[in-house]
Amino acid sequence: MLPERDGPGVAWLAAAQYLQTCPGRHAYNLIYAISRPGELSNADRQIIKNYDAFAVKHGLGTATTVANTIFPLDSYRSGGTDGLFNAYHQEVYSRVKKGWGNYFDRMTRRRHSNGQFILDQDGAPLNPLKSLVQKLRRRVETGRGPKGHYELSVADEGYELATYLPERDKLMPRGGPCLSHVSFKLDDSNAIRLTAFYRSHYYVERALGNLIGLARLQTFVAAEAGCHIGSLTCIAASAYLEATSGSAHKAEIDGCLLS
Repeated sequence: MLPERDGPGVAWLAAAQYLQTCPGRHAYNLIYAISRPGELSNADRQIIKNYDAFAVKHGLGTATTVANTIFPLDSYRSGGTDGLFNAYHQEVYSRVKKGWGNYFDRMTRRRHSNGQFILDQDGAPLNPLKSLVQKLRRRVETGRGPKGHYELSVADEGYELATYLPERDKLMPRGGPCLSHVSFKLDDSNAIRLTAFYRSHYYVERALGNLIGLARLQTFVAAEAGCHIGSLTCIAASAYLEATSGSAHKAEIDGCLLS
């Protein structure tokens, strides 16, 4: 496990620099935590700025572009919770549904293997993220009782969100959704902690934007549930620092990591 870092930018850079030292630029079960995922320090902002310039130059998605696949921040800012879901489902999803930039759809709608929506008890498409926020909000509002009752809640399976869906993804080749699972837990200081599990994680093309997107998702859940933001832990079963990505070759990638 790598040392804990304050923000997503410095955490990404430390993890990428670690992977530079690994045989084949690859590691199994790479684990690290971000202590203040909801804050961007000057160092974080500079790292993101440097990465974005590198990404644009070499035909890669910027950190914000990748982050929006996990949490579309602008839609939330402009429309609030309901506006966020409506805008994504009605306007954004049609542009990303054929690619792998649709994590947010996977967290906010469920489908049967035939493509039909799974419906909730009111006959609307089931929205796991919205249900998760509602459960957490109830826990925050009523969790001042016995300590044992609160401890039971942190293991509640209702606080889990799956992004790998076997009924849709079981036959997909490499390149399918790398983010498999995110788990939210309340700690004893009433802070929401997030743990994200990646089956594969690519540190040049995706990881920085992924961390920013996860931090935004965590901030959204905390704000909507009425609790504080705790740490964010990333677990990559298989982590790669690519030798080439877009038009960039190894020397150019390593130069980007000198920030």
